[in-house]
Amino acid sequence: MYQEIRDRICLLQYPPGTMLSENKLAAEFGVSRTPIRRVLQRLEFEGLVVSKQGIGTLVTIVDLQYLKEVYALRLKLAELTGELSPIRPTRETITTLETILEEFEAMRAQYDPTELARLYNRFQVEMLALIGNRPLREISERLFHQTARVWLQILPDLDWVEEVDIACRELSDVIGALQEKDMQAMAQIRSEHMAMLLGRTSRYLGGINAR
Repeated sequence: MYQEIRDRICLLQYPPGTMLSENKLAAEFGVSRTPIRRVLQRLEFEGLVVSKQGIGTLVTIVDLQYLKEVYALRLKLAELTGELSPIRPTRETITTLETILEEFEAMRAQYDPTELARLYNRFQVEMLALIGNRPLREISERLFHQTARVWLQILPDLDWVEEVDIACRELSDVIGALQEKDMQAMAQIRSEHMAMLLGRTSRYLGGINAR
């Protein structure tokens, strides 16, 4: 339930400002309100929802300054992924990434921002699996989901082919680094792409909130 609701938030099925009803979610998942309440509390801890007395639980709105601060931290953490007990990739991992790359490349002729974001989330799952340090992995996962939806929000107003090409280059470069078993190079590639994405996001959003 947690992963499903989190994915709905990150893929904008629940846009910022959406009210999440415990009763409706409990009915949908066939459970009582108690486990739903626990899920929402966890999502609130992760900054994806906020509980307001007398109103209910709302999907949060990410302001640009907070987004920059999260990205600054993600950039530093990305560097550590190549240093703190990185897990060497298996042939299966590289094959999975190559399959995702093929699906990325096919997106050039298929305009579907949600599917592109879903593919990038799959890429991120594989990257998280290579982080051997558990606290680093948990923090990296939480921060990724705090920022991922902002890119999807502005994606319709960016150059589609360019964004697909950038995603393909990142994944292709990562695969190359992993084939060489160069985990520090992989971490550097990811850090550089995070910085570029923040730059594109900042230029688009200016000083306004990401809504």
